[in-house]
Amino acid sequence: MEVICYSCGGGEKPENTIEAIQHCQNVNPDWRIEMDLQMSRDGEVVLFHDTDTKTKTGVKHCIADLNLSEIKQLNCGYNFKLKNEYPYRKNAVKIPTLKEVCDFFPNAKLLLDIHTKKREAIDEIVSIIEQRNMQSNIVVVSHYDNVLLRFKKKRPNWKYGAATMETAKMVYSSFLFLDRFFPVRSDILIVPVKFGIMKLLTSRVSNHVSKRNKELWVWLELWIWLKKGKQISTIKSRQELNKLKKKKVDGIFTEYPERLNKELT
Repeated sequence: MEVICYSCGGGEKPENTIEAIQHCQNVNPDWRIEMDLQMSRDGEVVLFHDTDTKTKTGVKHCIADLNLSEIKQLNCGYNFKLKNEYPYRKNAVKIPTLKEVCDFFPNAKLLLDIHTKKREAIDEIVSIIEQRNMQSNIVVVSHYDNVLLRFKKKRPNWKYGAATMETAKMVYSSFLFLDRFFPVRSDILIVPVKFGIMKLLTSRVSNHVSKRNKELWVWLELWIWLKKGKQISTIKSRQELNKLKKKKVDGIFTEYPERLNKELT
């Protein structure tokens, strides 16, 4: 079973940082690292999740409106809380570029989650990955179906996770026994076990994926709140992981790689 460090193991280190990636590599270099990609105003691909920088850095900006030099002034660990403390407010951590990540960790297995609709970002990401010959170690996913379609046209032999619309069509049609009309065409179906109070990981979904020789990667729960936005719960224990093994799951997401690894070893 593949283990994916969600947001670079963001429960233990500031998400989408070199420090977090190094932490994941120290825990287990064979585990895949999920990171979020956006593009700066001057065309650099950087690691950052939200459009607004305030939640992570304490300073309100739009990441796409900043040049890389301005982005590098931000402390993306400013609001990271650990044991009721903010350990990175005095020891700032910078927002890295994808180039820096690939140069620091050329052998790392990466899951690239594209958070920008900019067409030029696709060309830049392809260039960065291929210049370093890392394409065999990456999986590409995005909330935006059109972004993935453009990626697939440009590099059809890369590995892809299903985008939102493809996933929704397949999963929700399964409740009506119509999923044969909406097969998974991407390499991996990525879903939560539960979406709110609705169970998405049913035996029909897992069988659908298995019969088509695709992979199934999951986390535990996804909740969407008006004020808090998305709240995601990932796997933290051996017990949670073992339950998922019985459901034909090929990969799981964790925000707590060190904690999970200690239980597994």
